[in-house]
Amino acid sequence: MDLIICLAAVMVFFVIGYLCGFRRNAAAHGKGVSEFGNDAAILKLVVEHAHEGLVMQDIYGRIEWSNPAYSRITGYSAEEIRGRRPQEFILAPDSQVSPEEIEIYKFDLTKYQSGYEELIHNKRKNGEYFWNQLTFAVFEGNTPEDSKIIVICRDVTSQVEHMKELEEARKTLKHQAEHDDLTGIANRAKLSQFLQEAVAAANETGRRIGIIHFDLDHFKEINDGHGHGVGDAVLQHAAHVLQSVLGDRGLAARTGGDEFIAVVCEPCSREQMQSLGNRILDSMAKPVMVDGQSLQVSVSVGLVLAKDAKCSVSELINRADMALYAAKKSGRSRIAWYTDSLGAAHRHKRMTMAQLDQDLESGRLSLLLEPQYSFEHRRIVGYEASACWLHPSQGLVDPVEMLSMQEDVKRIAGIEHFALRSGIAEIKRLRETSNHPFFLSVNLTGASLKDAGFKEAVEELCEENLFARQDIIVELDEKIIRLDEPEGLGDHLGKISELGCQIALDKFGSGNGGAGQLIHLNANGLKISPLLISGLRDGTSQQQLVESIIRLADTLGLKTSAAGVNTEEEAGILRKSGCSVIQGEVISKPMTPRQAEVHIRDFVPEFETP
Repeated sequence: MDLIICLAAVMVFFVIGYLCGFRRNAAAHGKGVSEFGNDAAILKLVVEHAHEGLVMQDIYGRIEWSNPAYSRITGYSAEEIRGRRPQEFILAPDSQVSPEEIEIYKFDLTKYQSGYEELIHNKRKNGEYFWNQLTFAVFEGNTPEDSKIIVICRDVTSQVEHMKELEEARKTLKHQAEHDDLTGIANRAKLSQFLQEAVAAANETGRRIGIIHFDLDHFKEINDGHGHGVGDAVLQHAAHVLQSVLGDRGLAARTGGDEFIAVVCEPCSREQMQSLGNRILDSMAKPVMVDGQSLQVSVSVGLVLAKDAKCSVSELINRADMALYAAKKSGRSRIAWYTDSLGAAHRHKRMTMAQLDQDLESGRLSLLLEPQYSFEHRRIVGYEASACWLHPSQGLVDPVEMLSMQEDVKRIAGIEHFALRSGIAEIKRLRETSNHPFFLSVNLTGASLKDAGFKEAVEELCEENLFARQDIIVELDEKIIRLDEPEGLGDHLGKISELGCQIALDKFGSGNGGAGQLIHLNANGLKISPLLISGLRDGTSQQQLVESIIRLADTLGLKTSAAGVNTEEEAGILRKSGCSVIQGEVISKPMTPRQAEVHIRDFVPEFETP
């Protein structure tokens, strides 16, 4: 555009020069050569062959002269337009003015100084529309009535269309940058911008801001069971429901995966927020048809209503996360509100987890060893190692029981690695002090088995401590095996076999697994659940069930052990039933390694005494 202004200024210079030469020639009273000399001829040549249209108008807008380029641009000859105003014949319909306005038109000389520009939508004689870039300059006469207006006209249609295309492209790119490709609603970036503006407006007006945060319950099962195409259709359906429910009250966004957030600006009250949440629950609860399949989908919803306008964007989102988590924890397919007590509990948990991470990093967890007694050898033959942690307010706890298998995988794997590493070191020391070949049992979850570095870590620990891998029994809770499910451990159990470690199916008979697991699991043993052991004295049916499990294991060549054996009577029943190994309070509660060292020397089982 600056280049256009420069060219226009140059052209104005030539035109004014041409007019000055024209006047001076007239003043020479017919002499052959004016004092302007041959310059007038040169200027005339430039003006008549210029690509820009040139028009000279009087102060009332009537055209007195135009160059050939103007005729090429507009389609009108100089004779057709001389004495007429451009407003009479060249304006496009969207720019036209009334005949009365044209008749009284007069240039404002103070406005149309050199370099003044306008972009006008014009119409050629043949009916074509074009964009006309006009640059005005005033050639002042002796009086305002004698002044002339010089107009330089450029057909800039291609440039304008190009700018329109660029603007459309910019709008398209902006829309793509701010909206989710799959669902078409806003994305996280747009949500953040919108929420910042909403918070700023709320600070000025005192309005409340509401947040609706929901995700699909068990969405991964939909993706895995029906395919990602069906999953995408379900996400699109969820976005449509959210937009329909929200309407023009705010902004709907997909923040990633199966999570959606809506910002509710107005009107916004607790009752209205609850109503919106209920409508989302009800709409999503209706079966959705995808590729001829009827799918039942449910959602969990977290609601936040800022009590004041002082909450930051990050705090509002954080509160919405807490509310959604509370809804899922309470059973899914329901609504939960953020409350101050919920926030306090979340802060306490965050501080607790930070302390756990710090203690885990520095190795300040403790190891407990629970002895395992063999009826055949009439002595302690091994220990189950577990990690414990000094909780800031609850004392010694099992840290794994505090954690979520979905959210705390890294922490759980770290804790289990501590138990394995410390367990190997302490069992090695107990072997050396007692001269007994104790084995080590350790409970592991998918957090460890799915860890890419698990196999190498166990190999290194065994090599460093000269500990035979077959002396490690990896105990797996029967409820986490799920060999026939995508989230099960079927594809990861081979690591244990490759290492040479033994496998025991833990808590067998608790109702979460079945005998079929024993066939496919290539296990070396099973451990009967404490739930069954605690009922041994209640009647013969419980004893018969335990005896059936022991016989089944014996048939499959598996070694049977039992956990939670707390009385001499329970121990006696298990010994008569053929159970090989027991552990529980009848032997000892879990102990520190130093206590275990003393216990080895002093322990004499009373249930073995004749």
